[in-house]
Amino acid sequence: MSQNSTVNDNSAQPEVTPSVDGIPVDSLAATGQPVVARRSLVSRLPMTVFWALAAQAILSITRLLTSMTVGGRFGSGSEEQLGYYSSAFGVLMILVGLHEAFVTTPLTVFNQNRKDDQRSLFSGSMLITSVLVIGLIAAATGVLIAIQSGFQILKPELGAALVAAAALAPLQLLREFSRRWLLANLQVVASVWMEILFAACYLAALFGLVYAANVSAISVFVTIGSVNAFGLAIWWWIYRSEFQFASRSTTLQVSENFRYGRWVAGENVCSVLTMYMCVWVLTFAVDEAAAGVFFACFTVVLLANPFLLGIASILAPRAAQEFVRDGWVGLRKILLQYGILVVGVLACFSGFLFIFGDELTDFFFGPKYAQYFVDNFDGVNRITATLGLAMPLLGLSFVLTSGLLAANRPFESFYAAVVGLVILIVANLAFSDRTLETAARSFVVSIAGTMLCRLFFLIRAYRSESGRPAATEPSTT
Repeated sequence: MSQNSTVNDNSAQPEVTPSVDGIPVDSLAATGQPVVARRSLVSRLPMTVFWALAAQAILSITRLLTSMTVGGRFGSGSEEQLGYYSSAFGVLMILVGLHEAFVTTPLTVFNQNRKDDQRSLFSGSMLITSVLVIGLIAAATGVLIAIQSGFQILKPELGAALVAAAALAPLQLLREFSRRWLLANLQVVASVWMEILFAACYLAALFGLVYAANVSAISVFVTIGSVNAFGLAIWWWIYRSEFQFASRSTTLQVSENFRYGRWVAGENVCSVLTMYMCVWVLTFAVDEAAAGVFFACFTVVLLANPFLLGIASILAPRAAQEFVRDGWVGLRKILLQYGILVVGVLACFSGFLFIFGDELTDFFFGPKYAQYFVDNFDGVNRITATLGLAMPLLGLSFVLTSGLLAANRPFESFYAAVVGLVILIVANLAFSDRTLETAARSFVVSIAGTMLCRLFFLIRAYRSESGRPAATEPSTT
């Protein structure tokens, strides 16, 4: 595949100016302090990572409390409601993945190639692109809602949960844009405060649902949408001056995002399908309660998300910046640093779950889930420990994806995601009896296959291109 730029208008594609913390390298050299500036960047990295982890921790805690509440740990939820919620939430994540592909991932990658005085116009173009993508998604989901309403293909309870998730999608996607825009511009501390605002409002509303004994998948989706609308209004009031709008710039940006994002879209859809395929299989092959119990175990495993996604949020723009500035040498260095950190931490987390996963699941979701394993698995919960084995592999896969995207190779990350999804489907079909244990094993094997493919593609790209100059524009072909 060619690595050429897809936009010919030079005024719309400013020349890349390598920088450190937004300061042009040439300016640093003129001051005679290039080494000091680079050391300053490294010395500030741990605090930047800390704030990124804090933002992700707040987001993950709210999702954990949501799953616990819907699952019946607090209030009137149940395993069945958690099954409905997780099935609908997986569909919502597919929509988030499409929006991420065509909007927030290009925002993160292309933002590093814009000069400071042109970023407000770029931000405005990206916001309009986000609204256009959301409009297309809303139209498509509207058709699916009409089909479900007319033909009742799914169970009424599951269909209603899916309709509620689809109605929530536009606000959730704009909410995700606001978060990723702050991170792409390295306003990490501000993103933490925005997460605190959203979380405080949402948890207060969630407490109201528990108090009113009105906890269900549908009521939770409605609550999330209401809080998103309130928080987005505050975000826009604070940052509206950072956005400028021009029709020509937006047209060029939409075209560029589509050419780049189509590979990321495929990868994101495959990745979400991989994450939620087991929930859907259990929903239809066993029952909603089995899907809810599996998702409860999966939620405990995702306690590592604050660390994993926080690191990924910082690594993506840093990797793109290093590749623009130092080529493969800089990219290899930062991937090794983050890779060792991520694998080391998540391997310890996996070991902890192997020993205490059963107890953690009981603690977070209550005795009714322990009783499920007594009734069906001789009282032993191996699901949480098995799923935990996937976390170091998933963490390394995240790091490798950042490297492939920074090196302008989104198509290869997509191919790896397809391989992982195929492995998951084949692994599920290989078991004649669908159970929670077979679903967990299939998931781990799939994540391992995806990671190995991404590692292979990155090593091959490094060996073939490490002697060439660094690319200055992300590939869109």
